[in-house]
Amino acid sequence: MNQPLPEGKVEKRWILYDGDVDPWWVEDMNSVMDDNKLLTMTNGERIRLEKHCAMLFETGTLQHASPATVSRCGMVFVDDKDLGH
Repeated sequence: MNQPLPEGKVEKRWILYDGDVDPWWVEDMNSVMDDNKLLTMTNGERIRLEKHCAMLFETGTLQHASPATVSRCGMVFVDDKDLGH
């Protein structure tokens, strides 16, 4: 998923997170949502998200997300009635 693409190949890859945005884990994602796209693991290992990879969070609420997390994301709101619920 996060491997470099072969030379000449153009492709976008998405990492989808579906569910509640829990502050216990999403705060750790802030560094990868910054411009440097660098995830720092608890053991000190650093993983750079490749340029062709993007993250998408699908959630029903941002109630528990911090302002720091929200400020790093683009938001799209879709009302339940527009989805036929």
